[in-house]
Amino acid sequence: MRFSRVTAAIVMASLSSPLFAGAEQSVGKLTAASQGTFVSRDGKLIPASVGQSLYAGDRVVTRGQAKAQVAFPGCNVPLAPTSVLSVSASSCATAPKSFAQDGASSDEGSGGGGGGGVVLGLGIIAAGLGAYFAFKNDDSKPASP
Repeated sequence: MRFSRVTAAIVMASLSSPLFAGAEQSVGKLTAASQGTFVSRDGKLIPASVGQSLYAGDRVVTRGQAKAQVAFPGCNVPLAPTSVLSVSASSCATAPKSFAQDGASSDEGSGGGGGGGVVLGLGIIAAGLGAYFAFKNDDSKPASP
């Protein structure tokens, strides 16, 4: 008889634990969100709205020219256009990641990334190294066939 009471207590505790696990507490709140701001939660992208509660594990995403601001206990975190903020209990300590290029124009999708100079520089270096190895004066004897 005693075994069945213990078993019943374990079953009751295991059935009630999902109720407590689902009651997450908000760790922040959106105080500003322009069009193009989204919240990623549980694999779904939700359009953001001012006053929306944020939970640990959420991500606030700004696309295009959208901007947002998130209030956490003790700080406010502004999000620039094209940024991602991973929400956690310690979000005040981490800055949002911005994917916008410095000095980028407001022309979206123009393709002018500024990486052409790097490619050109690497091409010049490769051509120079190729010419050096092709024409270097090597006094060693050639290998016989």
